[in-house]
Amino acid sequence: ACVIRQQELDFTDARYICEKTGIWTRDGILWFSSSGEEIEPPDSVTFHIWTAYSPFTTWVQIVKDWMKTKGDTGKRKTFVNTTLGETWEAKIGERPDAEVMAERKEHYSAPVPDRVAYLTAGIDSQLDRYEMRVWGWGPGEESWLIDRQIIMGRHDDEQTLLRVDEAINKTYTRRNGAEMSVSRICWDTGGIDPTIVYERSKKHGLFRVIPIKGASVYGKPVASMPRKRNKNGVYLTEIGTDTAKEQIYNRFTLTPEGDEPL
Repeated sequence: ACVIRQQELDFTDARYICEKTGIWTRDGILWFSSSGEEIEPPDSVTFHIWTAYSPFTTWVQIVKDWMKTKGDTGKRKTFVNTTLGETWEAKIGERPDAEVMAERKEHYSAPVPDRVAYLTAGIDSQLDRYEMRVWGWGPGEESWLIDRQIIMGRHDDEQTLLRVDEAINKTYTRRNGAEMSVSRICWDTGGIDPTIVYERSKKHGLFRVIPIKGASVYGKPVASMPRKRNKNGVYLTEIGTDTAKEQIYNRFTLTPEGDEPL
């Protein structure tokens, strides 16, 4: 291995050199040609320096940080961007083979698997129904589908909404008999009058039922929750649907190792 000791280097003659043109600078103000003649500064400059050059971290720590990204696309993206100083290139996964996915089916020993620590739900809004999925979450964002409900009826009918209320407040049983409720619900406002969802958010709790809408541009974070309520008094949260889909498809390529979480 190579060992670099900072105190052995002569920093007085250090310079930034363009590997393509040979022009260089010491301070970013004065620029010189490869032959040493002063020249006009270039219109634009890019450079690549990654964390290994830093005297404030070790190669051992860099390796540890890399190992911590296993199975987490978000952490790996951050590592590539900030530690390696490189551009993250998302791999848009192909649709997974249906048979391979079917082989991964699990039969839970109880409505809520043992490793589940938290329940969330998402509600999709349609004019003639609401569809709700309940997910259980464990360490490392391992997840399990807990429940699926389709509530038929006009989206603006109070009786339909009361049945949605029942679905939101339903509890689920662990193997030891403990009951778990859904801690947080995202409710889609698209395609219907959003005030319907706003009022339900106020009814169930502003931080429990969160109105959401899909982002209109590519590359947004999975969820951008505002710090303040909107004029309707709720925390309308923007969802980066493309980003979320990329993360999900990337995780489909992960291979389970026995009973260990991905």
